[in-house]
Amino acid sequence: MKTKLLIIDRGQLGILTDTLKYCEYLHCHFNITYICFDEHRKKIEIPQVKIIYVSSSGGKLFKNVRFLITCILYCLFYKGKIFTVYFPKCHWLKKILPFKKMHIDIRTLSVHKSLEQQQIENKSIEHAVNVFDSASFISKGIKQKLHLKTNLPTFILPLGADIISHTDKDFNCLKLLYMGTLSNRHIIDTVKGVKMFKDKYPEIPLIYSIIGDGEELYEIKNYIHMQKLESTIHTYGRLPYSELKPFLDTHNIGISYIPQLECYEYQPPTKTFEYALSGLYTIATNTYENRQVIHSNNGILINDTISDFAKALYDTYQHRREYNSQTIRKSMEKWQWEKIIQQSLIPIISFK
Repeated sequence: MKTKLLIIDRGQLGILTDTLKYCEYLHCHFNITYICFDEHRKKIEIPQVKIIYVSSSGGKLFKNVRFLITCILYCLFYKGKIFTVYFPKCHWLKKILPFKKMHIDIRTLSVHKSLEQQQIENKSIEHAVNVFDSASFISKGIKQKLHLKTNLPTFILPLGADIISHTDKDFNCLKLLYMGTLSNRHIIDTVKGVKMFKDKYPEIPLIYSIIGDGEELYEIKNYIHMQKLESTIHTYGRLPYSELKPFLDTHNIGISYIPQLECYEYQPPTKTFEYALSGLYTIATNTYENRQVIHSNNGILINDTISDFAKALYDTYQHRREYNSQTIRKSMEKWQWEKIIQQSLIPIISFK
């Protein structure tokens, strides 16, 4: 009989790629129950995964209390492994049920604009981690930023990606793709970088597709309109994971542009892995985590400036005959979700 596994994550299944992949690759090994909010998005069904949706109606306090109570009740009577993805106040699960063994997983630290608020939120994460029986972290850098109790069993559960696209890319035309949030990412810099590049090298063919939403989208759309870039830059808003393949099939340059701020330094960007494993050459900002995976055979590292981005476009085009999608994929093959879940996640769940 398969071991029972309860996964708790406030975000509706599918919003966080990580937990979606946990369920997709673990359901053959574990009998999974998944508790999350119903955020009125398209529901994903995975064989042998029981999904418990908690209503997100009502005020913030009321819905959060409802979610916490639902989780407490399930944990109380659950006879199996309990895996919690951090959310504010999740430490109450363990406080109220100290006799239940629970694991906590940290996917990110605070990326709030305010440094003071970052410190407050990171302290809350630190407190929660030290209450649970064991903890996993997306990177060593994230783990090292927290003060943990000395006897806490800890693990690194890295970020990964699937090979979404298997096409071999033609790099004779620059076909740029950004996928991700448009909140606190300064993606307008890349749009202005494209304008700078096009003004200087109008003969070089280029298109740029931007997938995502957030408060930056209005500024990006307005700039595109004002600079008459509609034929070059296209925005698509937020798209579900299942609709990304056509873009990864037809584009050849991935944009992993993240501000060079302390809060992002040790945060591995999902998009870097998704681009490379789909055979796209990647233009990535020079953060610690990007430096661990981006090399001359799969991408280029830049500073977070408009001029650096424009220069990277020129350099990328100049060396376009050197790129090979199969070589790019091979450089990242150890970061495939299937391998990470087999080598890192299953040992965490099996830890006693």
